[in-house]
Amino acid sequence: MTVHTELTDLAGDDVPPRLESATRRESDPLTRLVEQLLAPGALRMDAQPIVGMADGTVLGYELLARSTIPCSSGPAQWLERASELGIRTEFELACLEAACARGGPPDDVRLFVNLSPRTVLDRRVDPILDQLPPRVIEITEHEPILDYQQLRRRLQGWPVATTMLAIDDVGAGYSSMSHVLQLHPHFIKIDRSLVHHAHRDPNKLAVLRGLVGFARQCGVTSLAEGVESIQELKALRAVGVDLVQGYLLARPGEGWPGPRHWRTARTSESSKDACSSVAVGSLRERVEKMVDPQDAADEVTAHLYENFEFLPSVYLEWAGILRFLSGRGQWQVLDGIEEGVGLTGAAFAAGEPVLVQDVGSDLRYRAAVPGVVAELAVPLTVNRRIVGVLNVDSPTRFDDEQVRMVTATARLLEQAFTRTGLSSYRGSPLIDLGRHAARVARTRTVRELARATTAAGLEVAQLQSAVMWTNVAGSMVAQGVAGARADDLIDLTPTEVDRLAGLVSHVASSYSTGPVISRTFGPMGLLRDRGFGTAFVAAIRDRGTPTGLLLVAGPDAGIMAQEAVQALELLSVLAGVTLARIGG
Repeated sequence: MTVHTELTDLAGDDVPPRLESATRRESDPLTRLVEQLLAPGALRMDAQPIVGMADGTVLGYELLARSTIPCSSGPAQWLERASELGIRTEFELACLEAACARGGPPDDVRLFVNLSPRTVLDRRVDPILDQLPPRVIEITEHEPILDYQQLRRRLQGWPVATTMLAIDDVGAGYSSMSHVLQLHPHFIKIDRSLVHHAHRDPNKLAVLRGLVGFARQCGVTSLAEGVESIQELKALRAVGVDLVQGYLLARPGEGWPGPRHWRTARTSESSKDACSSVAVGSLRERVEKMVDPQDAADEVTAHLYENFEFLPSVYLEWAGILRFLSGRGQWQVLDGIEEGVGLTGAAFAAGEPVLVQDVGSDLRYRAAVPGVVAELAVPLTVNRRIVGVLNVDSPTRFDDEQVRMVTATARLLEQAFTRTGLSSYRGSPLIDLGRHAARVARTRTVRELARATTAAGLEVAQLQSAVMWTNVAGSMVAQGVAGARADDLIDLTPTEVDRLAGLVSHVASSYSTGPVISRTFGPMGLLRDRGFGTAFVAAIRDRGTPTGLLLVAGPDAGIMAQEAVQALELLSVLAGVTLARIGG
């Protein structure tokens, strides 16, 4: 018999080793088992998928210890006894060895492995970790951390491309929050005690909203574990959790289990309820309270995302192009869409809805997240003028009732925009651009222009690295860099730079906006591979012809403010005009 008990704690309380007699060792079955499990092949690691809330994509697997020796105990008992015997680190290293024997997961997703702080600091872990594919080290709160600075230095020694950090059991106690504040992780794993029956407990929901909001402000991806019911999943979606894990999606197992298609668990009754006139009326009441177009759009996209698992976005026309105003679930944003480009631009140009039930069959479709099956784009009209588009991506085909509901939601937005107006300005990146514009325009050489442009890009975007390329005899040549880690951007291959240039060939810009783990999708994925959580790219043009490329990036995942995006695009236009004057 093989034990199927989840390893929920790889960092329990260590106690000083105790001297035990040989007689007790021989008579205690648990002690004998723990010592036997240190032998090669005695442990195996089962995998449980970690799933993106937006689209159900598997973005990682947590590896959980199992015994190949028949027994009635589980990992929690093994680790506790290993601590008592003074061999906890050795036990954790044995678990890592078993993880190495498993091989890599499909699609280059990350492995999540549990380690105590003491084991992380042990140099014996290095050669074993080197054998693993890209991983996330989970640290729990159960073992005290005596020296955060020492642990930070140790973790910073591993590049983000290979090793990320998660704090486990967040919300279970004070120590986990201290770990988050001191160690700056890439993920927080919300403790299962907060997830259990969260839909029935307003206090748990309040804590979950606070944790998710805290994570977003810090550029950290939220992951909720222990999801066991559709009701819990819906509650987590409503508060904005990024990733989920639990028996509802898949139990741990051998191989690489795929998640159950939990969208099919939604009943037709609940779908009808969300489409009902009562639900639309409730949304109308909330939207009517909004006095800013950004807030109205945010309310609509949240409603569509949380109730239907749609991936909605709202675009408004500014200066002849469609600008992104609000969205939920996308991994990256295509902004500055020209009339007729993509299904969004097609709906704007035609002035009527565009419904595509199979996006793979329509060459106009432009992907912002994997897993999309159908797309509906509805133009927005205010005072008999088309002012934007409500765009909705869906992981399944739309039924007639859903199409009517999305159309009715678009009408609510039109009414809101008629009342609020269309302008919503927050922040001052344009002022930052104004301080640099004259310097950029006065440059006399290509190198001088590149230095001025990248320096301006850093201040406008409040990011850490920038590079500017120009087209020289058909090839992109890096002309200037600014900021820390700019060398990582310079190292992009010509093929990779061409892929980024292709991404913005018919749009004003593109920028990443998904969780840090969404690293393998599209050209932006190659920047995530180099440890950049946020990236902005725009073409530099001379009267419409691409002559260069501007890339600005930073290590932390976050959502760029719309005014910062527009300021960077203006910077790219200014660089293009100046480059043409210089003759670069």
